Amino acid sequence: MALNDPTGRQVSVDAVSKQYAGKGGPVDALSQVSFGVEDGEFVCIVGPSGCGKTTLFRIIAGLEEPTDGSVRLRGERVAGPTADMGVVFQEYHLFPWRTVRGNVAFGLEKGGRFGGRAARARRFPRRPRRTGGVRR
Repeated sequence: MALNDPTGRQVSVDAVSKQYAGKGGPVDALSQVSFGVEDGEFVCIVGPSGCGKTTLFRIIAGLEEPTDGSVRLRGERVAGPTADMGVVFQEYHLFPWRTVRGNVAFGLEKGGRFGGRAARARRFPRRPRRTGGVRR
């Protein structure tokens, strides 16, 4: 994987701030957060509830824009979610009007990687295959 970032960082968070409108005025969720993640590093972000961890991850994933600052992944500025990025949310969200197959296919459909109903039928079997184990 080629890096376009001269620092060699996989992730660069530079002076990221996020402000929300609150009842009593603006609320600072993040203020001037900066850090980098080098290739091969494993990073954990910890803190108490409400300190901005989820907001930071949503900004890194391109799901929200920072009020100030920038995020770069492999040297490219994050301007929105991309097809090569996966996000696992804190809470699961399913579409109750869709089948299991439809919920699984949703992301592929939105990414343009999944043709219509016929393609979906070919990729997802109607019934799960038995793989052995418990017999009824």
